[in-house]
Amino acid sequence: MSANWTTHIADARGRLKPWRGSIEAAIARTHQRVNDRVAIEQLDIVVQDSARVIPERGHVGFAPNGWIVYLSFDPDAEAFESNLGAPLERTLAHEINHILRWRGPGYGATLGEALISEGLAGVFVRDLYASPPEPWEQAVDDTGDFADQVMAGWDQAYDHAEWFFGTGQYPVWAGYTLGYQIVAHHVDHATEDIVGLTTRPASDFKTSARLALQ
Repeated sequence: MSANWTTHIADARGRLKPWRGSIEAAIARTHQRVNDRVAIEQLDIVVQDSARVIPERGHVGFAPNGWIVYLSFDPDAEAFESNLGAPLERTLAHEINHILRWRGPGYGATLGEALISEGLAGVFVRDLYASPPEPWEQAVDDTGDFADQVMAGWDQAYDHAEWFFGTGQYPVWAGYTLGYQIVAHHVDHATEDIVGLTTRPASDFKTSARLALQ
């Protein structure tokens, strides 16, 4: 693996030891696939043992800034071992797109910015892997029901847990689904590819939001 991506294993209890080779191989494959589209340098990837994962995956990714990705794994999760291949690659690729966006306009603090940041990451994975939407990207049947709320709150501060994790009035994963649909509509009608669009401001996607959520 390129020295530009440095993997750190945080596993003092050794619970991930039997699968470290599989995890590192998935990271290497993701690096190769991403590098074919865009160079991401000076990146730390922390592999850690944690019970806070997506149950359906047994792992989860998080990129809090433009320089580090946390990959958390729970070897006790039923879905853990079966998702160490392509699903893990897609998880990391999703976070790599966040890294790219953090190094541009940033993730953002408004509803519109968050929807676009998550949508860009989802469509980046779609385009990179020719894969269908993840479960959280197709969790809402009729996204048109949310059009008024999205447009009214586009430039406003928002409750991330309410929009993305279902802690309030919106269904779980609603934000991921809405963002994916908006960005997919925009990308499918744009001349610029997903890599170039990743560093565009959320305001560039507002017209597409109105059209995608009709």
